[in-house]
Amino acid sequence: MPEGPLRVLVADDEHLVATGLAGSLRELGHEVVGVAPDGEAALRLAREHVPSVAILDIRMPRMDGIDAAAAIAAELGIPSVIVSAYSDQEHLDRIRARPDVSGVFGYLLKPVDKNDLRVAIGVAVQCAAVGAFRQRRIAQLEQNLANRRVVEQAKWLMVEKHGLTEAQAHERLQRVARDQRRPLVEVAQSVIASGELP
Repeated sequence: MPEGPLRVLVADDEHLVATGLAGSLRELGHEVVGVAPDGEAALRLAREHVPSVAILDIRMPRMDGIDAAAAIAAELGIPSVIVSAYSDQEHLDRIRARPDVSGVFGYLLKPVDKNDLRVAIGVAVQCAAVGAFRQRRIAQLEQNLANRRVVEQAKWLMVEKHGLTEAQAHERLQRVARDQRRPLVEVAQSVIASGELP
């Protein structure tokens, strides 16, 4: 669970509900960065204040909570918790249809208990952080693999064109990278581009 106070955005077209949620969040020690009456306003406030999490009603004018959650997640990487009086299957199906981009990490039914809200936003922020870490790790591993392919291509070009052994080619690439203080993949790219020994 995340430690300390969070920056929270609230969106609900019912003013009393929105102010009640904001009050509960403040009592829990969180900072409410904005209260929006609809999904479009929620997206604008999210861009302006970059909260840790958004609490969104589903049925709002201009943009509903599910679309707002997806837009906020896609653009800013911010997780959302849906707070709604409705639990019909249609809404759940919309969220489940694209779990990777929905941005929804929790769903609470009104009226919302303060402790349920505390747990839901803590879990949402934690799950979103884990998901973001995994995405960064996957991207890093994919980049490492791509770099390795470039180095292998440069090595075999040196083997075929200049008669070096694979070990000699690799050692030469490493030595140039070390001497010039350049990444190994950058040296390999220059070998591929020029066809010459570094």
